[in-house]
Amino acid sequence: MKCLVTGAAGFIGSHLAVRLAERGDEVVGIDNFLDAYPRPVKDDRAAWIQAHARVRFIEGDLMDADLRELLEGVEVVFHQAAQAGVRASWGQSFEVYTRNNILATQRLLEACRERPVRRFVYASSSSVYGDNAPLPTPETAA
Repeated sequence: MKCLVTGAAGFIGSHLAVRLAERGDEVVGIDNFLDAYPRPVKDDRAAWIQAHARVRFIEGDLMDADLRELLEGVEVVFHQAAQAGVRASWGQSFEVYTRNNILATQRLLEACRERPVRRFVYASSSSVYGDNAPLPTPETAA
């Protein structure tokens, strides 16, 4: 199966890309190297996932990428790309947050409508549970 992993140089995205490749899936990973992590950390993760023959990594932005080409043959999209942290959703960083978390997701979803994929898996933020959720947070909490 061919999978697209967005946010592939992030913590979850990189581990997901490697696991998919290890189970035999063909993986296309993309990441725009937003500064949520230091650049060397993202570089190391990108190198780690590219060590797997079944992974093609692209340093690119979902807002600029040719999504028709990116989605060619893709059956499952794992959308992990986002600007981390809910605090960035207001104040000076609002425009960057909106571009990376809302507009990029909308653009990707629209592209998936044109080139249908079997599944679209979206990862949200732990921030949706608020500060008072019991730990461990049950899957039914929202």
